Amino acid sequence: MAPSFPTNEHGQSYGSALYVNSPADEPDLIRAAATNGREGYVKKVELDEASGANVANPEEAVAYQKRMDEAAARGETFHVNVYESDGVTVIGEFLIQP
Repeated sequence: MAPSFPTNEHGQSYGSALYVNSPADEPDLIRAAATNGREGYVKKVELDEASGANVANPEEAVAYQKRMDEAAARGETFHVNVYESDGVTVIGEFLIQP
C-alpha cells in the first residue's frame, strides 16, 4: 500500500521518500537537506530529470551516462532547488554530483 502524504495548497504531495516501495509512490515534493543546512523539499520531477531517473529507453540511458561522465571529467556538479512545503518558495539548493 502506498503511503499517504499531506498536500499543499497547489495540490502537491510532500514528505519523505524513505519508506516508499516504488518511485511511483514518492510524493511530488521529496524531503531533502539544502547545502545551506536548511530542511525542505525537492521537486520529484526536477530531481528525476537531474539524476536521470526519467530515461525511457537504453539509448537515452547511454546518452545520459555519457553526459554525466563528461560532466564528472570537467568537475561539474548539478543543483536542484530546495523549496518550502508550498513548492514555490526556494530556500536553498540540493547538490547532485555525477
